[in-house]
Amino acid sequence: MTAQETPQTLTDHEGSLLSLVHRLQPITAYKVAKFYQDSPVASVNKSMGQVYPMISRFSKDGLIEGHQVEDDARGTEVWRTTAKGEIALKAWLQEFKPLQLIPHDTLGTKVLSFGLLTHQERLDWVLEAKAELEKKQAELDAYHRKSDEPFQSFAHDNAVSILRARMDWLDRVLFDLVKSSSANQ
Repeated sequence: MTAQETPQTLTDHEGSLLSLVHRLQPITAYKVAKFYQDSPVASVNKSMGQVYPMISRFSKDGLIEGHQVEDDARGTEVWRTTAKGEIALKAWLQEFKPLQLIPHDTLGTKVLSFGLLTHQERLDWVLEAKAELEKKQAELDAYHRKSDEPFQSFAHDNAVSILRARMDWLDRVLFDLVKSSSANQ
C-alpha cells in the first residue's frame, strides 16, 4: 500500500460520526446532530457545534461528498461516504485501542474516594448509583425499541450488559459495605 493509499486515521469520535453517515446515508448534517442528541449513550458527540465542523473537514478530506437537496432554499446538503471514507472507516473499525477495551469508569474512580463519605453516605451513594443505572437501562431499552438500524441489537446487548455488570458490581460493593458495618457493631 502506498502513502496515497494508506487510510486516514480516525479518532473514535470521527469514526463514530463517519460510521453514522455511512449507515444512514444519504443524511444531512442536521440529522447527524439530531441522531446524536437523541442517543442515550453519553460518550457520543452531542454538540451541533462539533458535528458541522467535522462534516466540513470530512468533505475537505474526501471522506464524504455532499449534494444539495433540489429546490431547497437553505442550501441543505445530503452526505454520503466516498470510497476513501469507506477505507478509512474500515481501518477504524478493525483497529483496537486500549481505551476502547477498558474505557474510563467514573463510578469506579468515585468509589476510590469513599473515605470522604460516612458509612451511611456510602450506602446511599451505591443505592442512588444503582437507581440511575436502572433509569439508563430503561432509556436504552426505549431507544432500542424505536431503532431500526442494522446491528442495533448487538450494540444494545453490549450497552445493557455493561449496565448489568456495573449493577452487579454495585451489589457486591453494597454487600461488602453492609457486611463491614455488621462486623464493626
